[in-house]
Amino acid sequence: MKVVVSYACDLEDIPQNAGELLNNLMEQFYVAEHSLEQAIEQSQDNAVADAMETIDSLRQTLAKIDLRLMDCASILAGYSKTNADIRLGHDPSQVAQGTQEVVPQDILSAVGDTHVNSEKTQND
Repeated sequence: MKVVVSYACDLEDIPQNAGELLNNLMEQFYVAEHSLEQAIEQSQDNAVADAMETIDSLRQTLAKIDLRLMDCASILAGYSKTNADIRLGHDPSQVAQGTQEVVPQDILSAVGDTHVNSEKTQND
């Protein structure tokens, strides 16, 4: 079961806190790397059932990593949006009241970052 955990911190501490969350992912990357190496060995040793089980475990680990990366991206996007709202003269106390899902491209374009990735998908 997934739950949402939140806590309050000073606005200026958000990038540091997000960095700590990202740093905590390093252990999960090591676990994923080990699992991949194990799956390779099992596959090459014709231990197909074991390889499939290890691959499934690896995929679950990667999914957890992806969720944490999405959390960090959302935190940093919210931080950027709040700073942009403050620069635009919006009341910071009202800005902080609501929670809003944003993607980094929305924030970067709102604050005038010219390096926004504007990839478009094409259906074949």
